[in-house]
Amino acid sequence: MFGRPYQDLYLVDVTSGGWEIIRERIRHNFGASPGGRYILYLENDHYLVYDIQTGRHTEITTDLSASFVNQDYDHPVEQKPPFGLAGWTRDDKTVLVYDKYDIWQIRPDGTDAVNLTQGSNERIRHRYTRLDDEEKFIDPSAPLYLSMYGEWSKKYGYARLQLGKQPEPVVWTDNRVDRLIKAEEAEIYAYVTQDFDDAPDYFVAPHDFTRARQVSHTNPFQKEYAWGRSELIEYENPWGRKLQGALFYPAAYEPGKQYPMIVYIYEIRSPSVHRYQAPSERSYYNTTVFTSEGYFVLQPDIIFKARDPGRSSVQTIEAAVEEVLKTGLVDPARVGLVGHSWGGYQAAYAVTQTDIFSAAVAGAPLTNLISMYGAIFWNTGFPEAGHFEIGQERMEVPYWEDPDAYIRNSPVFNVKSLNTPLLVEVGDADGNVDMRQGIEYYNAARRAGKQLVLLAYEGENHGLAKKHNQIDYHRRILTWFGHYLKGEPAPQWISDGVPYPEQDKMRNKE
Repeated sequence: MFGRPYQDLYLVDVTSGGWEIIRERIRHNFGASPGGRYILYLENDHYLVYDIQTGRHTEITTDLSASFVNQDYDHPVEQKPPFGLAGWTRDDKTVLVYDKYDIWQIRPDGTDAVNLTQGSNERIRHRYTRLDDEEKFIDPSAPLYLSMYGEWSKKYGYARLQLGKQPEPVVWTDNRVDRLIKAEEAEIYAYVTQDFDDAPDYFVAPHDFTRARQVSHTNPFQKEYAWGRSELIEYENPWGRKLQGALFYPAAYEPGKQYPMIVYIYEIRSPSVHRYQAPSERSYYNTTVFTSEGYFVLQPDIIFKARDPGRSSVQTIEAAVEEVLKTGLVDPARVGLVGHSWGGYQAAYAVTQTDIFSAAVAGAPLTNLISMYGAIFWNTGFPEAGHFEIGQERMEVPYWEDPDAYIRNSPVFNVKSLNTPLLVEVGDADGNVDMRQGIEYYNAARRAGKQLVLLAYEGENHGLAKKHNQIDYHRRILTWFGHYLKGEPAPQWISDGVPYPEQDKMRNKE
């Protein structure tokens, strides 16, 4: 209920029913090896193997220079999560585990550890691709296929690895590549490539991956329309962390002209630079639609500090926006902000801390961290306390231990400094973030004389599921930004609001 779950590990004799405890309070248990002799688990940042035959626990990564847990994980937890494992080889001879970039082959007694991929120098992440769903172990005599991802370059591809040799890249490109599969009875492979301006399509290739042939043609209509393009930006936040963001250009972009920009936020968003998104009114935060409407779109990477998720988010967002403004591509007076859920919280909070945005949209936002701490996550039935302390909110302690942190990071308690027009969306059946969070903010903003419009959708959960509501919200977002970022006339629902008795009539008319 509170904190991350743990397990106690028991060894049970299925014949006699006798049992003995092997290890208590294990945070990450990877289960038994295929042959059943060993159990792999993580403790104090290192992998250990328990030998059922001898009863010995052996640390197998302690003497290695690599870190096998995610040191970049910014949640305040006792044990940072491990990168995981590829699997065991035949007869439980070795286990293949991941560090940040590489795959290590290690014997269960901790000897003969070998880095198989050597990807850290170029920051290329290698991960094992299982081509046979029935596979119980890794065959060391057969070639292994590995996915490759350039953490900084955002390049994607695949490599073939014969144990004892260096991996051989077979696909390595500046767009997204994934979904590698193999024919059951032939050395024929297929994979999918995509980019922001190139719809996902399958390619088929022989065993050496030469002469890859495109065999699907999704969204052929695209050539009939103007389309944007994407690129990476780099920036540094105030405490020295180097980060990236995905920047999407307006369709029919004209050099020398300044454009409005919409900033879409959540957490790590730069990998979206190669993500294709077909335009749709049902996808209400659709990047492709935004670019077709003449906006730049920025999706920055955001990292957080414990007990200050809001303030650290704002500092990082400001650094990313400033980097784009330096290029002269974007009009500083026409920048908007949008986010949903955790991104909605950040959007609702950011506009109380900075005036760099001319308008903002916050979907399903948390707004009062104290009242939300005591709520229930109704979609699962669990209390929010653990989520707040070590989950996405990263508050580390309950509010009674550090009330100032909860107050300074809550949009509601900072409403006095809300100077940016804000559109808030809630669903009245939201089982993730209670709609009362949006209502609290609306009522506080209204009392403080701030420009905040609340949209409440009947019967909707955390994300809008009904087609007419999806389209309605999508169009209102475009209207909101169209007014505040492009100077288009404001409809009545923005300028004057809509009294409750008239809302049904307005919906029918629209």
